[in-house]
Formats: sequence, C-alpha cells, structure tokens
Amino acid sequence: MKGPERTRIARLWKREVLSHRGWQRHALFLLAATAIGVVAWYFQVAEREGDRWFSFLKGQSALLDGGWRIPEPLATFLPMLWVTFSMLLIVTLRDRYFRGTEGTGIPQTMATLKTSDVAVRDRMLSGRILVGKILLLTIGLFSGMTLGREGPSVHVGAALMHMITKWVRFPRHLVRRGLILGGGGAGIAAAFNAPLAGLVFSFEEIARSFEKNNVGTVIRSVIISSVFIVVVLGKDYLFYGQIHSNDGNWTLGQWASIFLIGTVGGFLGGGFAQCTIKGSALASRCMKWNRWLTPLALGAGLGVVGYLSDGESYGSGYRQTQQILLDGVDYPWYFAPLTAAASFLTLASGIPGGLFDPSLAVGAGLGQSMLPVVNMVSPGLEPESVIMMFMVAYFAGVVQSPITCAVIMVEMTAARHMTLPLLGVAVIAYECSRLVCRTSLYESLANTFLAGLSKQPEGKKDSSNEKIEPSSPK
Repeated sequence: MKGPERTRIARLWKREVLSHRGWQRHALFLLAATAIGVVAWYFQVAEREGDRWFSFLKGQSALLDGGWRIPEPLATFLPMLWVTFSMLLIVTLRDRYFRGTEGTGIPQTMATLKTSDVAVRDRMLSGRILVGKILLLTIGLFSGMTLGREGPSVHVGAALMHMITKWVRFPRHLVRRGLILGGGGAGIAAAFNAPLAGLVFSFEEIARSFEKNNVGTVIRSVIISSVFIVVVLGKDYLFYGQIHSNDGNWTLGQWASIFLIGTVGGFLGGGFAQCTIKGSALASRCMKWNRWLTPLALGAGLGVVGYLSDGESYGSGYRQTQQILLDGVDYPWYFAPLTAAASFLTLASGIPGGLFDPSLAVGAGLGQSMLPVVNMVSPGLEPESVIMMFMVAYFAGVVQSPITCAVIMVEMTAARHMTLPLLGVAVIAYECSRLVCRTSLYESLANTFLAGLSKQPEGKKDSSNEKIEPSSPK
C-alpha cells in the first residue's frame, strides 16, 4: 500500500471510528433515523384513528362500544360540513404559521437538493416545518381529506436528517445531499414497510440520479427506520397483506395484457398529473385572490364528491384498496373517478398530504372496473393480478417513477411472482404518461416552488450554520 493511500485510510479511521466527533455523528444519525420511523408509525396510528373518527361522523359506528351513533340525515351532511371547514382551518394555519409545509413535501425536498441557497434549505427543512407538517397532516387525517401520509413522511425525514447537521460536523456531500436523500428514502420505507422502495425512490425520484458516494448513507437510514417499524408492527407486517395467487406460467395472450393495462393506466395517470399541475397553479392564484372563499370552495367540493360516492371518497382510500385486493369487495364503477376527483381537489389546495394511497385506491377501483375487458383480451388471469397491475400502471402514470411503483407493490403484498408483470406495466405506463405530461408531477411542482422563491430576496449561498467537515484528501 502506497504512502498517500495509507495516510488517507488512517485519516478515515481517525475521523469515523477513533474520534469523539465521529461517534457523535453516528449517535445523532441513529437517533434521527429512528425518529423517522417513530413519525411514520405515528402517522399510521393517526390515520387509523382518523378513519375511526370519520366513520363515527358518517353514522357507521359509535366511538364507544354500544354508544350513540349519529342518525340520518345528520350523518350525511355532518361529514360534508366537517371536511369543508377543516380545509379552511388547515389552509389558515398553513399560511399564517407554517409557510413551506404546502403540498406533499416531496417537491419541497427535491427543491432543497436543486438550490444552492443554504438559507432556503434551512428554512424548508427546519423544526418549524417539521412540527407544522406533523400537525397539519394530523388534522387532515381526522378531517376526511383524500390524502396519504408518504409525502409528509419524506419531508419530515429529510428535515430530521438535515437538522442534525446543526449539531455536529458532517462531510460536505452528506450535508448537501446525502442526509436529505437518506431521510426522504427512510420516510417512504417506514411509511409502507418497504425498504427497497425507499432506497429506489430516493434516487429515482428525489435525486433523479444515482449517487454512489451517498448510497451508503441512504441504505443505513432506510434500514434503521424500517427496523423500528418491524419492531413495533412485527416482522410479518405487510401494508396491504399477503396476496395468494395461483398465477404462475403465463400464456402469451396473458402477457399481452400488460400492454393494455399499462397504456390505459399510463394515459389516465398522466392526465391526472397534468390536471393537478394546472389545477394547483389555478388554486394558488385563487388563494391570493381570496384566502377564505377558495379553501371553503375546495372543501365544499370534497364534501359534494363524498356525498356522490356514498362517503367512500373520504380518507386515504387504504381500507377500500385492501377490501378490493384481498376480500374481493365490489365497488361501483364511479369509485375510481370520484376518488381521483377528491384527490385532485386535495392536492390542488396545497394542504400537507400525499398522493400514494389515493392513487393506489384509484388504480384498484379502475382494475376492478376493467376486469371484464381484460378477461376478454387475456382470459385466465386472476382478479388480484389484474388489480395489482392497474394499481401500478395508474400510480406510475401519476408519479412517473416506474421502478419504485413496481417494487413498492411487491413489498406491500409479498407478491414476488408478479415482479416481472408489474415492472412491465410500470414501464409502459411511464412512457404513455410522458406523452400526456412531459414533466413529472413532483418535478414540475418542485420547479414551481423554486420559481416562487426566486422572486424573494436571496439568502447566503453555501454559507450557514451547517457544520461541514472538510473533505479528506483523495
């Protein structure tokens, strides 16, 4: 071993293993990654309790065993009023106290990687943003909004990882990108107990490139947060539950189904993404015009959609998806379009909340409605296989992250036999979606966010109270 190489390795050992500062870094990193798992678990509990609360508002259950239930017609109109005024409450709190918590949080996380303005990065990944994201999403989960929890999990994860750079020095590449990517990936992994999907998503969507010098940090973040979820929920926990299928050796005609499903799901998902981009811009302009009437109108729209869907569009859609996928419960044909409409109104409002769960619910409803058509083209496929392919196809069309969409479905259902078909429909859906929506939804929203910041006075570039450790000589 040559002298310079030996010196470099000695310095690496001294920095990472033999120094007090190195162990501080490791301890804070472990604490932050575990905290991401805790927050993801809290969001899951809040979603479950929020569904229980809204089930009470709809008159479907009592808060206590044997307790009083809300009678009709109050059970029909009370949820509509609740979701309407909840929208006003969340928007008011967001704009008055928690600016920067808008939307899913994934575009904001992507924006922090694109900007060289450290003041922007500090502001978007601050403790105030962390608290606001958790608080406002909790209100949203109890209000019947059609939203998921993965986007805020990503934003909170990135904020937690970024905040530890204020306490101890980290290498420059970790401060600028690695820890943010690790926190975002850990948020996805912990939200769905899908560590591979979290790892893939951090590079495929958040970074939009593979970064070898940061991959170790991302993997460690994902593993630690996922281990916490496994400890709390059990090693056998699957987000949707295990899919048992006899689909094995597909015929050529059955393989042809991936083209039909990928095309339909891709175009519909891309159309939804494009409408969301335009709708978010319009809603933003309307918010500037009137910050009272606009959220009330959007909330009232959610209430009307909830009324038309017999209350099935309220919430994330997780319960309905699980019933379609595992129990074969039949939902009417309008479940998918009305859930998509409710998701659109929620996303356009810019309140904190994700789109993974609602998009997967739309895909499940679409798959159930399209079963007769698919059976005519490719007879013999089991309903679960068709529904999963439609879920992935529509989801990939919306977010344009095909590998993540396929991998996360496999991890959420343990349906490893579906890996190739799901990858196939995801890639086809991605290509079809790009014909409708050229720039992906998250990237477009991130660019819009950065454009808005460019109109504000710039902060310091590459200079802040981040503790950056000088890079060791190579």
